[in-house]
Amino acid sequence: MRAIRVHFTATGSELRMEEVPTPQPGPDQIVIKAQAIGLNRADLGRRRTAPPGQPEPPATPGLDVAGAVEAVGIDVRGWRPGDPVTALVRGAYAEYVLTRAVTAYRPPSGMSIVEAASLPCVFLTAWYALTKMAGLKPGETALIHAAGSGVGMAGIQIARALGARVLTSAGSDARVARGRQLGAEAGVNYSTQDVAAELHHLTGGRGVDVVLDSVGGPIFDASLGSLAQRGRIVTIGAPAGQRASYDANALAAMGQWVKPMGVFNEAQEDGEQRGWSQLKAWFEEGKLHTVVQQVLPWTQAEAAQKLLTDRAVFGKIVMTVV
Repeated sequence: MRAIRVHFTATGSELRMEEVPTPQPGPDQIVIKAQAIGLNRADLGRRRTAPPGQPEPPATPGLDVAGAVEAVGIDVRGWRPGDPVTALVRGAYAEYVLTRAVTAYRPPSGMSIVEAASLPCVFLTAWYALTKMAGLKPGETALIHAAGSGVGMAGIQIARALGARVLTSAGSDARVARGRQLGAEAGVNYSTQDVAAELHHLTGGRGVDVVLDSVGGPIFDASLGSLAQRGRIVTIGAPAGQRASYDANALAAMGQWVKPMGVFNEAQEDGEQRGWSQLKAWFEEGKLHTVVQQVLPWTQAEAAQKLLTDRAVFGKIVMTVV
């Protein structure tokens, strides 16, 4: 089969399409014939992991895939070859993709394969962050940073569906406005406004109860200073830079905390797929909508990734496997 893999070179790294062995399912696994691949910022992380002086083996990026079930392991129940499927995986940039059955999901009714490929990573990330970790309650104020990112786009809608008052942020007035169209009550342009001052104004000095921070850097600092008593921050990635150190004991004295999250751990622990069941229902009821800005063939993977690098995307980019 064909797969797109990251190869390290003397001057950096590059994506190459090449022939690799077709995967076979283990007892609790599914092989998916890929039709569409959703892009995420994690796809851009091309870090060397081999010891100094040793060659870096090529790796297949990608976390989101949608298509049809090709084969199932002997212990897998409820899936048959030909079933439509979307999944959270490691190594989505391939014609055939392997995943555990616990992170394979039935797409919402009426949704296209392209749209389904945009869902798992960002919507499950936002769901587990806001519910399982932060315990967001109706009536609380949720601050969802980076409205234009996939996690931001998903988080605004999920927080609204959970009954929270939703605030957002973005790097331009246009992105803030689109965040409000998704369900945020108000937003902050962190390129031109003082985030902490604006949050103080928007909350009447009370602060925010829950923050979903997928930005990091100075945005995290502003969020930390804008927490209400018993406020919680869930962090995911840090494209704007490392987060400043903080005094966890001082936060605990106010009932506050900061915790990082990894979506794979949460998804694999949700053996009954309760999170996906609720999200699927909300999509089918029209409470949630994905935003796919552009669709490209996977032969243009470098160009697709550059759109993410250049922050030229609102929502998601999806590649079709052709």
